[in-house]
Amino acid sequence: MTANPSDPPAAPAQEGIDRPRVARHLVTAAAKLLARRDPAHNLRKALSLLHAGGASAVVGGVEDTDVEAQRLAVLRSLPDGGGPVCLLVSFSPDGRFWPHLLSYGRSLRASGCRVVLIATTDRADLRCLDPGPEVADAVVVRENHGYDFAAWASVLRLWPRLWDCEALWFANDSVYHAPGLFPAFAARIAASRAEVVAATASALFAPHVQSYFFVLKQAALARPATRAFFAGVRALADKNAVIRAYEVPLEAALEAGGATVEVLALQDGAGNASLTHWRALVEAGLPFVKVQLLRENPYKIDLSGWRGALGGFGFDIAEVELHLGSYGQPAAALLVD
Repeated sequence: MTANPSDPPAAPAQEGIDRPRVARHLVTAAAKLLARRDPAHNLRKALSLLHAGGASAVVGGVEDTDVEAQRLAVLRSLPDGGGPVCLLVSFSPDGRFWPHLLSYGRSLRASGCRVVLIATTDRADLRCLDPGPEVADAVVVRENHGYDFAAWASVLRLWPRLWDCEALWFANDSVYHAPGLFPAFAARIAASRAEVVAATASALFAPHVQSYFFVLKQAALARPATRAFFAGVRALADKNAVIRAYEVPLEAALEAGGATVEVLALQDGAGNASLTHWRALVEAGLPFVKVQLLRENPYKIDLSGWRGALGGFGFDIAEVELHLGSYGQPAAALLVD
């Protein structure tokens, strides 16, 4: 059959596209839309994968490493050294970081931690801005899939020498923090005789330490049960599934392996203290307030005067407001004086 000169040119075949993954994201987006949930993340991922096509496996001159079937790139490797290491996970959909995350990294480093910043991104090319050595000692960029536990586990598989650290701090960008409160908080962690130290606990689903901030000291890191727990972590697509599969069982698994656990802040036996007792927690020296509290206030608690209260403890209110105001729909907390 002879081609008609007036016919449009055939589209070139796109090689290297992971078509099953694109299809899964499109199906998930459709399901979310029908359930009146935001499908934007999955649509961005599908478009990003289609746009990348047969992109090279080298990102910024650094070869990608396939860990647990998730694409990962090392922007800057962790240099040798002593002391604790913090694995700080941040969602960076377009490769940039919010000011409150950069401030958090600086506080962690000032406390004596070497910081591994794990940026999870929607970018198919895994490109990310390097925030600099004053924020992070190493930067790993990872495909956004599986939430924090999968990100932590992937870096532990990438650099098994981390198991030999003095301590591993596990943290994420789901909190705003007060730099002035952080030194005393870090001192409490160092003084604790427990092998596992967590900021807060929750009784949702079952009593457990919350994973937005916890520390495993060397005795806990050396225990086979600890290593087996993280070796079993897989990338799950649903947040509640991650909570049930990994966050809730973490404390029990570590204690069953012989580790001792201490929670530094007060506990709410009926729920989640980080979302219900924000004033008491900060007054007790906790240097964190949850983003979800100020963005969604799921328990509809009294947030009146939160700016003055948090500002008085050294939280950067301008950073908080900038981040809250970035969401597509107005944050309830911004409407409260």
